[in-house]
Amino acid sequence: MSSINKVFELRAVAALAAIGALAACGSGEQAASDATPASRISAQAVTAAEAVTGDEMRRVIAEISADSYGGRLPGSEGEAKARTFLAAELAKTGFEPAGPDGSYEQTMELVGVTTNAPAAWRFEQQGGAVELARGTDFIAASGLQAPSAGVDNAEVVFAGYGIVAPEYDWNDFKDVDVRGKVLIVLNNDPDWDPALFDGVTRLYYGRWMYKYESAARQGAAGVIIVHTTPSAG
Repeated sequence: MSSINKVFELRAVAALAAIGALAACGSGEQAASDATPASRISAQAVTAAEAVTGDEMRRVIAEISADSYGGRLPGSEGEAKARTFLAAELAKTGFEPAGPDGSYEQTMELVGVTTNAPAAWRFEQQGGAVELARGTDFIAASGLQAPSAGVDNAEVVFAGYGIVAPEYDWNDFKDVDVRGKVLIVLNNDPDWDPALFDGVTRLYYGRWMYKYESAARQGAAGVIIVHTTPSAG
């Protein structure tokens, strides 16, 4: 474990969003009475809400997404640079520091997991086998906080996009028991129909994290996400 400082960036963004929402509610007497009493919308809140503009949001995003920040991996120099920038932005905007000793940061413990994947993955079936090379054909990671984790001789099952979406009458696991099995799923979500999963707009259903969560809910032992340039680009 390592102790590093993290800026309250999510709290700050949430606070700004909340302030903006409160200011919007105060645009009419009926809206204010239905949602939040007008007395709760202070002059400072209105000033802060007015500072949140599209151009300002684009400026901040462009800054911390620049190559010079190196992806902002927790504990890295790029992440420290991002914290310094965000703290300065909070001060400039008028937020009072809530951290110890007048800081915009607090110390918290993070756990890092470094995965040492096998040099090759071998998949076998009757009459043949295929072997995939690490780094060329696949990358692998484990989110378990354990000295080792593995799957041996598990059955591999294709599960479409790995999506369960009742609102679209979609269930890739209908009548299929995948407990203890390794799933092969497609990246992204279905995009051939504008009325289905918002067409080419990628929803949370198409994200890696959703697919891992969805597979875990089904009791799967692991997930292999198949990437193509169009689906992942």
